[in-house]
Amino acid sequence: MTFLILSTSIMVFTIIITIFYNVAIRSDNKKRRLNMIIGNYRIDYDDDLEKPFLQRFLFPIFMDTVKGLSNILPKNKSKSKNNVDKNIKMAGLNMSANEFGAAKLMFSCGLTLAAMIITMFIPMNFQIKLLIVLFSFIISLIVPIYFLKFKISSRQEEIRKQLPNVLDLLSVSMEAGLGFDAALIKIGERLDGPLVDELNMVLTEIQLGKSRREALRILAERSTVEELKTFVSSIVQADQLGIPIKNILHTQAQQLRKLRKQKAQEKGMKAPVKMMLPLVVFIFPVLFIILLGPTILQLVKQFAK
Repeated sequence: MTFLILSTSIMVFTIIITIFYNVAIRSDNKKRRLNMIIGNYRIDYDDDLEKPFLQRFLFPIFMDTVKGLSNILPKNKSKSKNNVDKNIKMAGLNMSANEFGAAKLMFSCGLTLAAMIITMFIPMNFQIKLLIVLFSFIISLIVPIYFLKFKISSRQEEIRKQLPNVLDLLSVSMEAGLGFDAALIKIGERLDGPLVDELNMVLTEIQLGKSRREALRILAERSTVEELKTFVSSIVQADQLGIPIKNILHTQAQQLRKLRKQKAQEKGMKAPVKMMLPLVVFIFPVLFIILLGPTILQLVKQFAK
């Protein structure tokens, strides 16, 4: 039986490879030629045309409307505005607090209006229609807040994951003879990601006249990642005391990888405990029905007689 299954699997695999081999080769050749053309004639290649329709057409219109509406809305200079500005920067959104408020207002009005239009064409009681519109309005107020929190958490997690690789490249670049600023430029050329964007912002602030310590301090304030704050404080301390930065970078990269490994092991140890609830609620009842069901049915028939 095992030999039959194995031979059947090999035969199916061979047939699939035979049918789609030439198609895959042609597709791969086309992709390679396109990449070669893009590399040789970058001026004639328009990256914007490769973006989706929503990102090319609708998103710019939405952002222009948001900016126009933000200019009409009153400017808020309270402490909450500073918190919103900080959260927007941590989320990596390229907008101000007033523009984010305008986007929230547009989303709220749009969702509420859509709910009103939909309920107009559905026959139901007026009270139910009112509840649906009210529920849509409440949802429209809650969704942007949780969206911002989700963007912050996901971006900070990406920064945490990317930090060891960036520290390694920084260390290698500085061991090759580059300075700290030149190493940041090299990272911006080689890597992509939220941490690289933050380091490019640090480099821009340094080029505009801010000191390295001030730019790094602002970087630490824009993030909630403790490992990044430790990295910034180590760089500032090494700059003050004259300690070679490359040694600190290499050591911190190793420590971060050990910490990431420990966190992965911790999550792995928690997995059996988290699996207990689905097992008890969904798996065990089905097993009991399969194992004990026939016996219970036979007992019912016997007592029925």
